[in-house]
Amino acid sequence: MKKVSINLVTWNGARYVIDCLESIFGQTLTDYGVLIIDNNSTDDTVDIIMEKYPHLKVVQHRENFGFSKAHNQAIHWSKSEYVVVLNQDVVLEPDFLEKMVGVMDSNDRIGSATGKILRLQDNSKTKYIDSVGLQVYKNHKFAEVGAGEQDESQYDAVEEVFGVSGACPMYRRDALESVKMDNQFFDESFGMVYKEDVDLAYRLRYKGWLSYKVPMAGAYHDRTTGVSTKEKNKSIIKSRRLRSRFVNFQSYRNHLYVVAKNLPAFNFKYFWPVFWYELFKFLYVLVFETRNVKAMSQVIKNRKMLKEKRNEILGGKVIQLSDLDKWYK
Repeated sequence: MKKVSINLVTWNGARYVIDCLESIFGQTLTDYGVLIIDNNSTDDTVDIIMEKYPHLKVVQHRENFGFSKAHNQAIHWSKSEYVVVLNQDVVLEPDFLEKMVGVMDSNDRIGSATGKILRLQDNSKTKYIDSVGLQVYKNHKFAEVGAGEQDESQYDAVEEVFGVSGACPMYRRDALESVKMDNQFFDESFGMVYKEDVDLAYRLRYKGWLSYKVPMAGAYHDRTTGVSTKEKNKSIIKSRRLRSRFVNFQSYRNHLYVVAKNLPAFNFKYFWPVFWYELFKFLYVLVFETRNVKAMSQVIKNRKMLKEKRNEILGGKVIQLSDLDKWYK
């Protein structure tokens, strides 16, 4: 059994995939395996992989199953102590695995970890931060810590964070097994992509697992969406107007799913900040993104399913709800 399984899901990633794979095969820690699943790419992604790396096996789907389902398959099919969930538009520094495993091995209660992820732009490395973890606010806005800031070593401490971004996280397999629901690690009801990493971070928290940032483990990510901890509502609205309708719908609906499943039990401390924030967002959608009102209708339609999952999550928690207070900024 390998120490680490690197699970790479591809979809129309011809411009990225070789750089991503080259960074994998250049790792200083060599006790790992690679599993590639292609979500029915319509470009040359698979051909490029097979031409450059004919020894690799690529599982080719006949349809696009999206992030959650494909990575759930990869986690089930792999055997390892740790799992790296890797996006095709990520490049790892050579000692990424070595540094991440070193911290994970130091404490068996660390369920997930992230490196210092900087941004790729036009396949070039930059000094701007993509993510060093997830931040949750009292109103349950979720953001990428440090996103958009220039890296000046301000996040260079190895320390706990609320959760980790889904770009290239490392998870402890035992932690994933402890929080799976309906045999799913990432919730497949979230559809193609967006916020499934936040949902998983919450479930790991409820089960008492720790999450750490490991800034000496470097990686680069070509991100198209994401909210930073310093973005105000006006900036968020501006960025939404630059996104596709599909992205905005998925992001809004899946955010509502996260809140419906994971919001701590009702009390005024949690309820009112969330209520006013969600009311503001709903009014914005009602006026400027009318098509996305159907996201609310999907939440209502799936309310029974969401309630059952919420009951399972909160019913199985091993922490006190007050333990979450320190994470709500």
